[in-house]
Amino acid sequence: MPVRDHKAFILPDEDTVIWRYVDLEKFESMLNDKSLFFCRSDKFSDPFEGTVPKIESEFRIKTYMEFNAIQDGEINKEEAVKFSNDVAKYHKKLRSAFVVNCWHINKGESDAMWRLYLKTNEGIAIQSTVERLKQALIDYKEDIWISKVRYLDYEKDIWFHQDEYPNTGYNFFSPIIHKRLAFAHESELRIFQQINEAVGNEKYWENKPNHIGKQIPIDIENLIEKIILPPTSDEFVKNKVKGLLKKNGLNRRIEQSKLNEEPHY
Repeated sequence: MPVRDHKAFILPDEDTVIWRYVDLEKFESMLNDKSLFFCRSDKFSDPFEGTVPKIESEFRIKTYMEFNAIQDGEINKEEAVKFSNDVAKYHKKLRSAFVVNCWHINKGESDAMWRLYLKTNEGIAIQSTVERLKQALIDYKEDIWISKVRYLDYEKDIWFHQDEYPNTGYNFFSPIIHKRLAFAHESELRIFQQINEAVGNEKYWENKPNHIGKQIPIDIENLIEKIILPPTSDEFVKNKVKGLLKKNGLNRRIEQSKLNEEPHY
């Protein structure tokens, strides 16, 4: 099934270059299982995942009161507050129902991403494109979505922006594709899935092999364009990566990070 889009999403160009920085253990697991791990949004370290900016939550009350005034000719703030609280409760329930896999958008490798996602030199960066990622998931039978992440000041900003986010309708997807400005360096592309059975249902995850997310099968050969070794890697890491690729029948170019190249004067 093709990766789906939505009017609320921020869609990247097909030739957009994307990266995933992983340690060797995760890379080996990805190759062996031929899958990507999608983490529950409520299990990310950022407590604001799947939440809304402050002004958006306040705006819910205002619009509900205005709607009632037009429909019924009266304003009931108590009822508006209850409506807003009910929406907030549903947003909280959705956090455990969204599973997400994250990629970094960049034309070249990122020193910040190496430092953030690799604590040692035993890891790699997978270089791919949006088109490759979509093709790698085309045989997956369930709905899956893709969007760039947009970064906001959660104290002062709202969703709507005439150019960046002209979507005017309210939907439950917006919280999953927005993050705080503090994370803008991640320049994130995310693919994600909503699991309806998991909405507000912790027992759903109790009965799963992994309680914090799910493995989604993917065509690894389509996904990987090339492999980049870390700036601090040595022959052991290079040989380990070669061995993993050979074991899984993958013939992919392996390159050393360009961050340690000699400068020109």
